[in-house]
Amino acid sequence: MFCLPYAGGGASAYAGLRRALADLTVVPVQLPGRENRIAEPPEFTVTGIADDLAPATAEPYVLYGHSMGARLAFDVVRELRRRGLRQPSRLYVGGAHPPDRRVPLAAAVELPDDAFIDQLVRRSDALPELKHLHELRELMMPVLRADFTWIKNHTFVPEPPIDSPIVAFAGLDDGEVGAADMLGWARHTTAGFRLRTLRGGHLFVRDRPAELAALIAADLTAEHTLPEPDELQLWAGRRADHETVLRRYAGRATAGTSHAGDLTLVAAIGAHEPRIGVSVLQARDLGGPDRPGGLAELSADEREQIEDAAEEDRRWLALRAVAAKRALMAAAGRGGDPAAAGFPDLTDPGPWRAHDEPELARWQVVHLSLGEAVAAVAVPYDRVRLSFDMAG
Repeated sequence: MFCLPYAGGGASAYAGLRRALADLTVVPVQLPGRENRIAEPPEFTVTGIADDLAPATAEPYVLYGHSMGARLAFDVVRELRRRGLRQPSRLYVGGAHPPDRRVPLAAAVELPDDAFIDQLVRRSDALPELKHLHELRELMMPVLRADFTWIKNHTFVPEPPIDSPIVAFAGLDDGEVGAADMLGWARHTTAGFRLRTLRGGHLFVRDRPAELAALIAADLTAEHTLPEPDELQLWAGRRADHETVLRRYAGRATAGTSHAGDLTLVAAIGAHEPRIGVSVLQARDLGGPDRPGGLAELSADEREQIEDAAEEDRRWLALRAVAAKRALMAAAGRGGDPAAAGFPDLTDPGPWRAHDEPELARWQVVHLSLGEAVAAVAVPYDRVRLSFDMAG
């Protein structure tokens, strides 16, 4: 497994992962300008990294990239494909916005040093010592500015999706790149997509290597485990295939399903929970205000929120709201008026909680964007670790 670092990081960032993955050869790629290459200018190119990795592609391999390294690894895979070389059996990406989306933090590179460092420490778990250790700052600043300049100037060029499965990892406490952001990696592969969340912040690869290693090992061995107490397991794929997935959970977990056209979403939580609410909707499933089961399910406040939104956002907000209502009602086992359970801010990325209905307060609703569909799952947890598989 070849590993590419986050901005400012070096090969040592993967020391914990190397120890935890003793049965896998972990090879961190040392970029110029850091650690044992500190004397070199902190400059790199995708073609240069591809040159270094090309000889190793004769044998099966996987790539892991964290934050900046994820974008870099994705571009390297596409470069290796152009050369007709073997593709990785997995592309692992951690804590990174999809390559076709801008990185909001990259704009901080235009700030003066103090403000730049403050942004990195607050938003991306950079070392707090950078604020007051002059020697460390002097050592790291050229690398950090070079890396964030690369991120800021990175241009996504549309190409066909890659043929390697993509497995994405998100930190539960990462305020910069959440699980919802990382779902966007799914559109860049034809070979299946998986998302796993784990405890930790943006740099969980450095801070929680054992937990990350366990997820990687389970993925490589195709091991399937039942949901842990704070975990929500999700599967999305063709309707014809979902019965096989449901059999995994029969009598051992609480599962629910929802269908939209040929797409099915299966959700499962621990067996001790009485129920789970699942709803997946496509835009064409959403009726007008005069059709039961459509916009009529929204409260007056929610309708007003949608009317006040930009025209291009209204359909999407309504779809999320209706899906959330249906998931919540299914979880609570109620057949009452969905409009009675309101959501105060339809633009909130979530998770959502209903207001004005105390008996529904124990449920929170998690959203997923599935291409042309929106899914909502209501679970009885305050914090949820996601395990999501999307069939290729």
